[in-house]
Amino acid sequence: KVCSHPTAKQIHILAKKKMPSIGLATVYRSLDFLLKNNQIIKLKSKNSETRYDANLTNHYHLVCRECGEVDDIFDIKNIKINSKELDQIGFKTELNYLEIPGVCKNCQII
Repeated sequence: KVCSHPTAKQIHILAKKKMPSIGLATVYRSLDFLLKNNQIIKLKSKNSETRYDANLTNHYHLVCRECGEVDDIFDIKNIKINSKELDQIGFKTELNYLEIPGVCKNCQII
């Protein structure tokens, strides 16, 4: 089990260690299957490759806009999303997670 937010290429490298003949296309098909069956979350970023998350518990993602690094944060008491309010405006949430863009401490170092 991977506890990071890997890209398809990173998953492919890990999978090849156990299944040397696996192709990248197979990894993408598997990821699509997992997405369609709500077993993973797809994290899109403007500046980096798509990443995937198998942690479906309620949590937030801190996404660095410089390097694309993604970190989980599980307890933000000041951020509240009221699903009833979203329902009232006609927006139905599918998964409860939030991406918070910013700059990680490594990229802040000049």
